[in-house]
Amino acid sequence: MKSIAEKIRPEGPNLEWNELEKIVRTIAKEQKESSLEILNDIFRTATKLAKESPGTLNLKIVSTVLKELRYSFKVFSPYRDIPKITIFGSARVSPKDPNYQLAKEFAEEAVRSNYMIVTGGGPGIMAAGNEGADGKSFGLNIRLPLEQTANRFVSEQSKLIHYKYFFTRKLFLVKLASAFVLFPGGMGTFDELFEILTLLQTGKTNPMPVLLLETKGFAFWKGFREFLEKQVVARDFISQSDLSLFRVAHSATEAMAHIRHFYRVFHSIRYVKDKLVIRLKLQPSPKILTQLNKKFSCLATDGVITLSAPLPEESNEPEYKDLPRLVFKFDRKDYGALRYLLDFVNDEA
Repeated sequence: MKSIAEKIRPEGPNLEWNELEKIVRTIAKEQKESSLEILNDIFRTATKLAKESPGTLNLKIVSTVLKELRYSFKVFSPYRDIPKITIFGSARVSPKDPNYQLAKEFAEEAVRSNYMIVTGGGPGIMAAGNEGADGKSFGLNIRLPLEQTANRFVSEQSKLIHYKYFFTRKLFLVKLASAFVLFPGGMGTFDELFEILTLLQTGKTNPMPVLLLETKGFAFWKGFREFLEKQVVARDFISQSDLSLFRVAHSATEAMAHIRHFYRVFHSIRYVKDKLVIRLKLQPSPKILTQLNKKFSCLATDGVITLSAPLPEESNEPEYKDLPRLVFKFDRKDYGALRYLLDFVNDEA
C-alpha cells in the first residue's frame, strides 16, 4: 500500500518535491512517520497555492486559518486528557438573570465532576460558565465589527483565544467537547445547536450528551421541542428517533447527572472498515447481549451484534486494549436509534 507521500508525489523525478521532503524531515525530525507524511501533504498544498496564485485575499484566509488552528492546538494541548463541556447561550443575559445563575451553578458542578468548561468567551451565559468554572475554563472569543469583549473570568495569558473566523472558532467549540449544554439564546445559540444536532444526526461526530438547560417555568426549550415534534417530525423532515439526540433539563444537578450516566458504561466508538466498534467500561452480561440483539439488530446490516476483544486494526490505540467491545456492521442510517442503544447499555449493564 502506498504511503500518503507516495500518493501525492508527482510521477517521475521531482527535485523540488524531494528537497521539500528533506526540509520537512529536518524540521520535524521528532515526529513519527505517519505525521511526517501528513506534514509533507500540508507543505505540498502550500507550494501549489504559491504556483496557482489564488489571489491575496484567499491567501490571507488560508494563512489566518492555519495560524488559528496551530495556536488553538498549542493552547489546548496541555489539557487534552481532561474532558470538557462546551456551554452555549445568549450573550445578552445579565448576571441577575436566573439562567445566568443556573449556568454558573452548572459550571461549578461540572468542575467538581473533573470537567473543564469551554465557552465563546464573551458576556452573558458565556461569562457565567467561565465564572462558575473558576479558572478551569477556556474562552474562544470572536472578533466582530462591533467588538465582542472577552469576559473577565477567563485568563488572557493561557486560556483565551481570539478568532477572526466563526468556522475555526466553532471547530474548537465542537471538536473538544465530551458534552454540550445550551441555555436559551438567539441566532448564534440556534446556529450552534443545529450544527451539533446535524453532526450527531449524520454521524460526523461521535455520540455525546446534548443538554438544553433552563430554569423551571422558562419554557424556552419546551417550546423548541414542541416545534420539532409538531412541525418537523410530523412532516417527516426528521425521524422521531432524532429527538433522542438531546434532553431538556431544569437544574445543574439534573444536567450533570445525565452526562455522568452517559459515560457510566459507554466509553467511545470507532469505525473499522464497515464495522462499528463500541468500547465499554463494563462488560455486558450474556443476557444484555441477547436483549441488544432482540431490540437493536435492525441497526446491523447482517442483524448481529457481538461482544468482542479489540480488533487487530485497533492496535494503534493500546490504551484501550482492555476495554470490552460491542461490534456490528452499522447501517449508518439512524444515529438517533444508535443513541437508544447506548442509553440501553448505560441503563442495564
